[in-house]
Amino acid sequence: MQPDMAAVKDRMTRTFSWRRREIMEGMPVEEVLSKYPFLKMPAICIDEVDRIHPTVVAFCDRFREGFVGVLPNILKLAQGKSTVAKQYTDVRHDALVEDLPGIDLRAGLILLPSIFREKIEHYITLGERDVSTPYPTIQLMENDWKVAMTSTGPSLVKVDGVDVCQCTTFDEAFITAYSMYFVFNIAYPPHLKNTLSFLQRRIVSIVEEGDKTLPITVLRIINQF
Repeated sequence: MQPDMAAVKDRMTRTFSWRRREIMEGMPVEEVLSKYPFLKMPAICIDEVDRIHPTVVAFCDRFREGFVGVLPNILKLAQGKSTVAKQYTDVRHDALVEDLPGIDLRAGLILLPSIFREKIEHYITLGERDVSTPYPTIQLMENDWKVAMTSTGPSLVKVDGVDVCQCTTFDEAFITAYSMYFVFNIAYPPHLKNTLSFLQRRIVSIVEEGDKTLPITVLRIINQF
């Protein structure tokens, strides 16, 4: 039985201040999810960012619209930067015209770290391989990037070793995993800092108190869009 989403959102809004204080004071992810189990729902987890950083346009919509707007440049800049880019070219060559928008979107999300010389493997894992990391990650059931680009199957999102939720689409999983950095107050890892900073400042336009000036690498990429 599906919960009443209006009632769930109301409850999450009512408990937001208390929940936020507990998280900022260091409550472990597993304990947070036990106390507030609705955060295991992708839509509710993403909505939480809107409570933290309220704006006129919802976080999810800003992400989708912002990313689609820069997608052509991401795909162009990623060419030759990784072996995955070559796989994308092969996949696109063999695809049906009606499948191209979805393939381009998934490929753009997968290839984004390569333009900052960072590795998507730190954000997405393939197959059943279990990677121990405190950071939000996506586990795809596929075993290679070509299948990941063409597939619309479910994805598992993890954080701090906990299986948080299953998403029905890859882009939903990507946005959900990214939202968890804000929801659980997790600092960006050094090995993905440029990619995640780009998403924060260029795609969803969030500036937090105490944010440092963007690295030169990120500024140079932003200036190309």
